[in-house]
Amino acid sequence: MKIRLTPELSYIIGFWRKRRTKEGIGIQGEDKYLEVFSQQILEQKLTTSDKFLHEGNQVYFYHSAYRKFFQEIEKEQLERYKYMNDYAASYLAGMFDSAGGIDEKGIVYLMRMNTPDEMLFIRLGFGAKRREDKLVVERPKAFLAFIKNYVKIHTDHRAFALIGKKRRKNQ
Repeated sequence: MKIRLTPELSYIIGFWRKRRTKEGIGIQGEDKYLEVFSQQILEQKLTTSDKFLHEGNQVYFYHSAYRKFFQEIEKEQLERYKYMNDYAASYLAGMFDSAGGIDEKGIVYLMRMNTPDEMLFIRLGFGAKRREDKLVVERPKAFLAFIKNYVKIHTDHRAFALIGKKRRKNQ
């Protein structure tokens, strides 16, 4: 079975990386995260609903080829996602949906980030700085505009409504 990377699979991998379970390929967290992950897995036909397991606050399935593929992509993320394209946008949207947010001051951040993640943001031109346990995006408007079409959980945030709208000069 040859697995090909697609933007949709990139989103799933980015989402999985920040909430993964110890069992199989899955995530843990609140219901909204479990629903989005489950929906994406089933839409992409990575498994069938009867093989998808739900225990407490986690969902997962077993598939050794996909597990190996996900881990390979994780190791190679700096090479796989070095261009500003749909693959990188989907991957970053998955990471943002899984472990990111926008605080009341409008600061865009991601939690549970490591050094390669920080390097990816810098390489793509968004900049990043560590503050406490968060990775803060230095160019939030550019970042949000880049991932806007791929975000699934944070789509209702008002920041996305402002992205892409042009201001009139006399406002």
